[in-house]
Amino acid sequence: MSNSNRITLIAIVFFSLFLATGCKQQVKEVKELSLEDKITLAVESRKIPVQDEQKVSFTAPEWIEGRGPHSTEIFRHLENYIPTVLIEKGETDIQELGENTSPTLGEQILTSTFFEKETSLDQICEAKEINGVIVLHKGEVVYERYPEMEPTDRHFLGSVSKTFIGTVIAHLADEGKINEQDPIGKYLSEFEGKPLENVTIENLLRMSSGINCREHVKDRVSFTDPNHCFYQLLQHSAYFPAPDSGFDESFMELLANSGEYEPAGQTYDYTSANSAILTAIAERVASKPFHQLVQEYIWSRIGAEDDARVTLSSTGVAGSYGTMLMRLRDLARYGLAFTDDATTKIASDRYLSQIHTGDTELFWSEGGTGQKYWGKFFEGQGPQFQSYHWDVVFEDGDFTKFGLGGQCLYISPDKRLVIACFSANKDDTSNNNNMRYLVRSLALLDHFTK
Repeated sequence: MSNSNRITLIAIVFFSLFLATGCKQQVKEVKELSLEDKITLAVESRKIPVQDEQKVSFTAPEWIEGRGPHSTEIFRHLENYIPTVLIEKGETDIQELGENTSPTLGEQILTSTFFEKETSLDQICEAKEINGVIVLHKGEVVYERYPEMEPTDRHFLGSVSKTFIGTVIAHLADEGKINEQDPIGKYLSEFEGKPLENVTIENLLRMSSGINCREHVKDRVSFTDPNHCFYQLLQHSAYFPAPDSGFDESFMELLANSGEYEPAGQTYDYTSANSAILTAIAERVASKPFHQLVQEYIWSRIGAEDDARVTLSSTGVAGSYGTMLMRLRDLARYGLAFTDDATTKIASDRYLSQIHTGDTELFWSEGGTGQKYWGKFFEGQGPQFQSYHWDVVFEDGDFTKFGLGGQCLYISPDKRLVIACFSANKDDTSNNNNMRYLVRSLALLDHFTK
């Protein structure tokens, strides 16, 4: 071998080693990305709407509070309006849902003390009061209709999204990474030295943190007053088509500085601020953004047929408390994963025990959300308490969660029953909520005791 060839060979070997070392270093750097870097990558990978894609012109907070035909359009196609990031199903097998459609279930009469008139699933669907509904019993589809949506639509989930962060928190607790009795200040430095520093994760899970960032206030000013903490929470979360990113405070600073409305553990006061703080805790503990946590602990395990999505602001704030998007059948699969009919269960015995352990006195606290809403809606049907962001846990162990516009997920592990529905604020009536008012009546039918 000539000297020139030997030199060339040495150069090639050296260059190859250099490339290999560089590649290894690159791999190492990817593995060690910070949470902030991961969120930046997520922001860059989201779908960014442009003006030409917006099918309806609306301003904040019109799409949340407004009513009319545009509501169904937005709820069905929210990813066209607000930036979102994928929650990927990956290469997981689809959980097949058997078909055992009941010829009579849709005709059976539903009623309750709160909802005095008689109606049925068929009548609700024929009146297009909902966008879609599915009922699973013993792992099979016994009823399914789509009055105002396509089965492939990734529909707005509303506050049913909150159960996903509750489930993620349960997994982190199962792994010993957090404890429900830990204070916020242990995980979020922004809360150190602030009034909410010693509020516990359990207080957040039970919507009893006492945070002065209230959602349900007189005249709904929390949705219309730009100076209100909750309105600013929505702005930070990109709920509006063109949010102002020049905030005076970071999202966590906004929540930490909101202060205390009342002592923790005193009143069940429903606010999405609790879910937002839980999400921040989960992201800090796991060093992963919300969508990756849902993907890891839930979406890659339930046999979903499609990817889900969640909104993500330009500053990396996920809509974990309200703006997840998914197909109706995949929401039902999520519910199924809490029962023995699932291929893979996502709720440990400890988590299910936590769901079924609550504070009835807190649920019925004077002026609280339970007294104002859920107790009234389900009077005489056994509402007991709220737990882990499930709105109502009933005396027989069933539990349910509702969302803005009429969204609903109801799970009965013992009856092996899952009911899921999507809706929207279609008109000036409250008919879009009829399904969630009657879901307990549906679950109590003799049909599901067989």
